[in-house]
Amino acid sequence: MAAVKVDSVSVLKIEVVTGNNASGMAIHSTRTISDINPALADADFLDIGTKIGALQIHVVEAVKRSDTSTLVAQG
Repeated sequence: MAAVKVDSVSVLKIEVVTGNNASGMAIHSTRTISDINPALADADFLDIGTKIGALQIHVVEAVKRSDTSTLVAQG
């Protein structure tokens, strides 16, 4: 039986360094932007994340993509 993806949702996550703790380790926070078109290419996600990251004062550590889909049986 084949499976098909439906109801795909993509989320853009921008991980930033917001400071250092008492022992000097970096403190990370994540900026999450929901409802991104899942048809966008990975390069587009990176471009958007980099541009949004440049608008804030914290250093961007990583741009991440998270995709979620519901799987249903086909046939």
